[in-house]
Amino acid sequence: MTKELSFAWYATKKNLKSHAELRASFLMSIIGMAINNTAFIIIWIFFAKSVGAIGGWRALDVVGLLGFSTLSFGIVFSAAMGIRRLPDYVASGVFDRFMLSPKNLLLRTATAAFNPSAAGDMFFGIVCLAIYGFLIHAGAAQIILILALVVVTSITFIAAAITIYSTSFYFMDSNAVSTGLFELFLTPSLFHGGAFQGTMRLVFTFIIPSLLIGALPVEAVRDASLSKFFLIAVLAVCWFGLSIIIFNKAVRRYESANFTTFGGQ
Repeated sequence: MTKELSFAWYATKKNLKSHAELRASFLMSIIGMAINNTAFIIIWIFFAKSVGAIGGWRALDVVGLLGFSTLSFGIVFSAAMGIRRLPDYVASGVFDRFMLSPKNLLLRTATAAFNPSAAGDMFFGIVCLAIYGFLIHAGAAQIILILALVVVTSITFIAAAITIYSTSFYFMDSNAVSTGLFELFLTPSLFHGGAFQGTMRLVFTFIIPSLLIGALPVEAVRDASLSKFFLIAVLAVCWFGLSIIIFNKAVRRYESANFTTFGGQ
């Protein structure tokens, strides 16, 4: 396990250095994504102020929501962008190269690519959570809870991504299928948390884990609720374990496309 994590860290640093060589492009990707996210959060804040509290959610809770969602997105797709490119790897035959590697197959695939714009999401998420903590006058316990939830939400996010993009092994037009499934997962995680009540809340918590990376973490911090934290953590571990099983079973369906070369991505 230590060797695998060491390799993941090495691959991430190598990808980061490779993209950072084009400094202007790298910085513009980060800044551009941060500006895009800022526009999005302004819309939701004005919405929350216009309609008032919904399901106990206030305008400042939206800041925390987007903080958790964008930070987990940024962490996963800056360090493990290869998961999102899995449909292309499978269709082109590049996946052969990962299967021949002595490293863990999933880890090698995940760390094969880096997305500089995801670093912008990560930066934006950190700023949002810092602002949210300040606005709610977070004490030491809530700060620790926020940090722990960042880890848990990132585990949930990568588990959902692995599960979704493992469909690449089952469909010919896997790009369209996986993109649609990913949007189905991601979009609710960016919506005002008070909008999900009753059956919809159950669906987007236990069947599609969208609320686990945004709404529920905010409520856990806001209410200083350890029970909600443990619920999120248990579901995150379950989803991660399930995603590994799904990936390993999906890989068995892979047949080489015989297009691969051993140079480049």
